[in-house]
Amino acid sequence: MSENYDSEATTSTAGLAIITIDSAKIAEEFGGSDAAFIEQPRMEVALSDELTSVSSKFETINVSGFSFGLLLGGDQDDFISEIGVLFGKAFLIILGVLAYIFFIRPRKGYGFFKSSRRTLSDLLLSLGTILLSIGWMQGVGALLGPGFLDIIGPPNQISQIGPILLIGLGVDYAIHFTGRYREELGNGQSINDSTKNTLSSVGIALSLATLATIVGFLSNVVSPLPEFKDFGITVSFGILFALLLVMTFVPAIRSLLDKRAETKNSISRDAFSSSGESVLNKIAGASSIIPRKLKLISIALLIGVSSYGYVSFTNLDTVFNFTDFLPEDDPVVATLAVLTDEFGGGFGETTSVLLEGDNLATPEIHNAIIDAIGDLAGADNIVTFGENVANESVVASLGAMLAPQDAIPGAPPQAPDMELVSGLMSYGVEIMSGEGLDALKVSSSGDVDGLYKFLLAKDPITFFGSLYLDDQEVFTAQQIKITTSAGSEGSRQLTDDIYAAFQPVIELGVNVAATNDSIVTNSVSDLISASQFQSLVFAIFSSMLFLIIYYWIDLRRPFLGVVTIFPVIAIVMGTYLGMNLLEIPLNPVTATLTGIAIGIGVPFVIHVTNRFREALNKDSNPVSAITTTLKTTGGSLFGSAFTTMAGFGILTTSTLKPFQQMGQVVLVSIGFALVASILILPTLLVLWANYHNKKTAKSL
Repeated sequence: MSENYDSEATTSTAGLAIITIDSAKIAEEFGGSDAAFIEQPRMEVALSDELTSVSSKFETINVSGFSFGLLLGGDQDDFISEIGVLFGKAFLIILGVLAYIFFIRPRKGYGFFKSSRRTLSDLLLSLGTILLSIGWMQGVGALLGPGFLDIIGPPNQISQIGPILLIGLGVDYAIHFTGRYREELGNGQSINDSTKNTLSSVGIALSLATLATIVGFLSNVVSPLPEFKDFGITVSFGILFALLLVMTFVPAIRSLLDKRAETKNSISRDAFSSSGESVLNKIAGASSIIPRKLKLISIALLIGVSSYGYVSFTNLDTVFNFTDFLPEDDPVVATLAVLTDEFGGGFGETTSVLLEGDNLATPEIHNAIIDAIGDLAGADNIVTFGENVANESVVASLGAMLAPQDAIPGAPPQAPDMELVSGLMSYGVEIMSGEGLDALKVSSSGDVDGLYKFLLAKDPITFFGSLYLDDQEVFTAQQIKITTSAGSEGSRQLTDDIYAAFQPVIELGVNVAATNDSIVTNSVSDLISASQFQSLVFAIFSSMLFLIIYYWIDLRRPFLGVVTIFPVIAIVMGTYLGMNLLEIPLNPVTATLTGIAIGIGVPFVIHVTNRFREALNKDSNPVSAITTTLKTTGGSLFGSAFTTMAGFGILTTSTLKPFQQMGQVVLVSIGFALVASILILPTLLVLWANYHNKKTAKSL
């Protein structure tokens, strides 16, 4: 009966029946222990379906089944359909945003029909390129996966968000190419010259941005979680394919289409020359007042956001809950909620302690185990019966054998089984000289190996659940199941208490491992948190080193790489700041944000730096050069931000909590990327250029 059981009225809103499944018989029938992990979940799903059909016969009673096999044994159709719906929504929204960005205002000689046709061709070419790169990415994922190269694992929940990620990031490449190509046409350049100039300017920036972005996503390779490694590898390939297609396929198709118009002299240069006067370009150009007159604002933003963001990062909670990857209205999740609320989880909490060693059948280890179990009686969240720890172990089973069974209440206590006592004493068990658990200890000269084999022969079903005998007839492992009540909140303290109690056993050379669902969850959370920091440091320093080397080779100005990466630090830390303010924890999905934040931020800042270099070659005044940069590249940055926001923003509508949170995180990250590239980086570039101008007295 549930917790709201009323004994006087004999009523309860819920009842629980537990059906136990003999996995050994499943393994025996289907061949091998691995078969149980495949067949048992399928059986549990079938059983749950039968219970659902039973439930349909009642109007006021709901019958439902739950097991972890029901959560893990399904075909994930709900999850896959969720991803498909999100991808479709992202595609449609980006379609609308790109239509606005690529739209050319009709004018005399270039009417609505020509304007719309040009907009449509650029739109379809950009989206077609992204879909092609997604298809290639999925193909490489299959080639690298099981059955082929076996470098990565099968598709998982994390890697499935790759297409949504790529459609948000990859479309930026097409925006930057198209924007610069139109600008070259508006300046009167031929089709060939416009293509060549675009590839030599934006192409370099895109290549740098792609390589730095790939470094950011490959930072997940240092993660101890294989799902993160697979995610980083597959998305890196997708971004590389997007670059290759934008650098080859897009200019090839665009040139073929425009050369026909050029031959007919039907290209309106005036229509393209007005692209720099768009609202987005004007807004970006207006921000040039900061590097001109308000430089301290940029410095304050860089220091403030980075510092507060780091503090936020250290305060973030790390949460891992596999049920988050199921829709909130999933009936299995709803059943689990009832079990948790009304039955304390439904199955109670059992913490398993696994002992492994070369030979556990020694008096020293046997006695140390008894002491460890006794010491746990005083720890928090350990269930006890009287003064004894509630547990299943060799010690507990041995004590149960000695205790007289089936005594009649009120009758005199039964006499102990003297034959059993005599047999145990022959192996050195100190039954007559000890009290409580100490009576189950063995003398220093006792035969523990013989004792354990005697117990296995007397009651194999009971003792084979606690003892493992290898092929050489040596006891190399032992399992102790302890009844606990720590839950997720007290699991860390429970773990510490167990290892403290078993420290004498550990000192004897025995490997001790404690585990339950909450301990595993916390372990995964710790791995996520640790890998996040490792990925962050690796990605930022790798990207910085890459840019330092490039600018040293190209300009002999390696510090420009440092200047360019500084705002990326603010972007990443600003993302953590946003997570803290929105109370979004680190989980298996949001923990990928290091690669995402760098993948978003690096292209933004590289485009600004490279365009600033071009402008500085034409105008040695750094302030004028940065104003020109913001008026031209700034519009493309806004367009990139809007399309990426549209692509990722759709995740906030997901029924899966991690994806909702990821959508919010990416929106924050894009916002800080735009702020850093428009409001912080320009000031740093002006300060850098002024320093070198004064030092060398000539333009760079």
